[in-house]
Amino acid sequence: MPGRALLLGGMTTAYHQFWINGPALRDILEHHGFQTYLSEDLEVLASPGLGNYNLVVNLTTGRDLSAAQEAGLLGWLRSGRGLVGIHNAADTFKNSSAYISALGGKFITHPAQLDIEVQYSAPAHPVVAGLPPLTVHDELYLLEWDPSRVQLLARTTSHDPGGTPLCWLRDEGQGRVFYLSLGHNRSTYDDPTFREWVGRGARWAAGEL
Repeated sequence: MPGRALLLGGMTTAYHQFWINGPALRDILEHHGFQTYLSEDLEVLASPGLGNYNLVVNLTTGRDLSAAQEAGLLGWLRSGRGLVGIHNAADTFKNSSAYISALGGKFITHPAQLDIEVQYSAPAHPVVAGLPPLTVHDELYLLEWDPSRVQLLARTTSHDPGGTPLCWLRDEGQGRVFYLSLGHNRSTYDDPTFREWVGRGARWAAGEL
């Protein structure tokens, strides 16, 4: 079984309200077998209770990590656990270079929302293998990232003909990281292909795929 997932929310802006997308993401995780617990209290990252989870799913925006929270999260991840970042997970904890390095990149800006056509960069990988074509109307994050540090799973040329990354995987110590930059709009979470993609990514990060 995939195990227990901690779904973290909370924001310092009016965007990405956790009460809208948090329950939708919890539904996806539970459909894929995770016992999922929602929280906006970052202190759990610095507590021994973090060891009760084998997956942390970050849906926060604009928040900061204390030194103890950073050490707790990164130590937990590197010991062999899984971190999932959805959309705004790249626009948070920016005071922590260790978190940004572990996630694999950070948010810079975004254009106006548009129809984003997904192109699978590693179509044989089990996280995306066999997924049907996907186009969603969402907010496209332009990211600061290093392609040499991640395994790119998907990109889009809907905004830039040169390509914009959408999803990647990476290892952090003994742990696994899955990041997917889509997920601003509630309607995106209702798309069956997006739901399968997120569920598989979470299972991969948890070592179950």
